[in-house]
This record gives sequence, C-alpha cells and structure tokens, in this order.
Amino acid sequence: MSPDTFNTSKEILSYKDKIIPMLKNLLETEMKEYIQLISLKKNDFLVREGEVCHYYYFVLEGILRNYYIKDGTEITTNFDFPNDIAANFTSLVLQQKSIGYIQAMTPCKIYRMKASDFDEIKAQNPLMQQIKEILVSGYVILLEERLYSMQFRTAAERYHFMLERYPHFLQQIPLTYIASYLGISLETLSRIRAK
Repeated sequence: MSPDTFNTSKEILSYKDKIIPMLKNLLETEMKEYIQLISLKKNDFLVREGEVCHYYYFVLEGILRNYYIKDGTEITTNFDFPNDIAANFTSLVLQQKSIGYIQAMTPCKIYRMKASDFDEIKAQNPLMQQIKEILVSGYVILLEERLYSMQFRTAAERYHFMLERYPHFLQQIPLTYIASYLGISLETLSRIRAK
C-alpha cells in the first residue's frame, strides 16, 4: 500500500461539512437548554490530567490542543479546530481520571454539553443517534489514517499532508507543537519547511 492509498480524510471531512450544520442547528434549537456557551482565554484548560471529563465540547471559534506529559515533555496528540467535537473520550466514556490535557491555544468560544444530557436527548431523537454514529465513524477513520501516517509516511509527507488539510490554522500553532504532533524534532521540521 503506497502512502497515498490511505487518504480518506477528504471524504470524512465532506461528511462532516454536511453533518456539522445539522448538529449546530440542533444545538442552537432543540438542545439549547442543555448547552452552555463558554469562552476560554489562551492557555485555559478544558481538561487537566487527573480530572474526569463530563462534557462534550463543540468548538465554535479557536484552536484546542490535546496533549500528554511523558518524562516532563509535552506530547501533542491532536488539535481541535472550529466545528470539531472535542473531549477526552477515554475519560468521558469510562468516567475515569484523564491522563491528558485539553488546552486552548487561542481564545475560544465553545458549546459544552454534559454527556448524560446528550445521552438523554439521543435516546429521544433518532437524528441525534445518526449524527453521533457518523461523527464517531469519521473520528475512528481519521484516527486510523493518523496511525497509518505515523507508520508509513515520511516526516515530510506527514507535514505536507497536515499543511494541505489545515493551511489556514497552521500559522496559529507554534512549530514546537506541530513537530510534537508529527512525531519529529523541531530541527527536522525546520529542515522540512526550508525545502
């Protein structure tokens, strides 16, 4: 399988483009009483290590960074951009303490909803169940694509793939975090960018 074979993100992102407006409409109408609009300043946390995540977050504006700390080093695992659903899913689903962080990289506006409220609404609204299934499927496929990329793409290919997918956001993310997300050193990233 060549590095270009596993490239489903465009299809998933086009599904997302169809589903997110429906979800946003539901959040602002039928689910309005269950959501809370919160604002974060740069560097504020949604979730910290040791806390239990109780909410789903829908990013309206801004960028979030998901990371862990290993031996004193922050390891970036994901970024959440506008129209992304964010949560520490292991903590949320299993109701156990988070081993990672979700932090605002920029000022953010975010809807949040308790997972218990979401489950209650989903049980009453078949459309919500469909939306959840599509979003979960898309998330799993994107995770598989990321795993594939880490195993089979070169550092340069991973960087260019990210640049292609998020060109208007990358300028807002410090290179240190991009290098960590790509699994490379800052020096390697600098060499790739210089070519």
